[in-house]
Amino acid sequence: MKNILGRIAAFTAAAIFSTAGLAADYPTRTIRIVVPFAPGGGSDVITRLLAEKMAAELAVAVIVENRAGASSIIGTDAVAKAAPDGYTILMTNSAITSNPWLFKLPFDTQKLVPITMIATAPQLLVAHPSAPFKTLKELIAYAKANPEKATIGTAGAGQLSHLAGELLQRSSGTSMTMVHYKGTGNSVSDLLGGQINMAFGTAPGFVQHIKNGKLIPLAVSSADRIAALPDVPSAGEILPGYDLTNWFGFFAPPQTPKPIVDKLYQSILHALANPAISQRLVQEGYEIKGLAPDKFDKSFRDEIAYWQKFVRDNNLKIE
Repeated sequence: MKNILGRIAAFTAAAIFSTAGLAADYPTRTIRIVVPFAPGGGSDVITRLLAEKMAAELAVAVIVENRAGASSIIGTDAVAKAAPDGYTILMTNSAITSNPWLFKLPFDTQKLVPITMIATAPQLLVAHPSAPFKTLKELIAYAKANPEKATIGTAGAGQLSHLAGELLQRSSGTSMTMVHYKGTGNSVSDLLGGQINMAFGTAPGFVQHIKNGKLIPLAVSSADRIAALPDVPSAGEILPGYDLTNWFGFFAPPQTPKPIVDKLYQSILHALANPAISQRLVQEGYEIKGLAPDKFDKSFRDEIAYWQKFVRDNNLKIE
């Protein structure tokens, strides 16, 4: 929290002159945040938490619009082709960095303007109580003895939950059946009903079901355990080198002026610093970041290069 408040103070001092001109009158009307996923997922929940605080600071309405479909491509395309005036922005996750290598896109991902990475969170692998395994080690043993029998639900082909499943198979030398849904909520519904054995997703979508005994946590996808679920092993403990973390961030359309990007960043950073929001995010398994636009830009481009190599090296294709 102290780091976030420090960044706010430093940013405000550095940006006071750059925002004085072009962004002086911005905003004057409703800002639309496009979430390219179905309601209920991690990106959607975080965005709705932040939107209210942003609206109060910017003194305009800030609305959230879910435009799900095609592994987040539909919603992202809408923002990529929107006017670069700061009134239509994107809140998405790290799938945006792998999509260029998995799909033919109607836009150039690298022309989007990063505003800020707000938080990170690993994927969580959970199982239905009826599954013939109760731990990650048992899952691996079962999958080796029964190729293709274990079923894993994902939020959609190309999403990080899909890539986490692919990495799990390659790291463990197993073959499982991936079942792709249109959003985390749909996969969780089928998992709770016992139609699939397991699902990957962000922790907030599973925590309450774990507490109620309706789902069994097998592992988090990071190299280390997380504070929100200290008793759940990391995949890296069982499979050395396994490490996959999701991030959530805001983007503006191509050619959005820097003063507007800076003003949006400042608003989002202040919202993140709100104790009610920051505490809830931490409790649900997120690590707050609040990266400045330039630092997020570098991280964004580094990850695009990482997934290019991963997809090529593993000959990964979306069918």
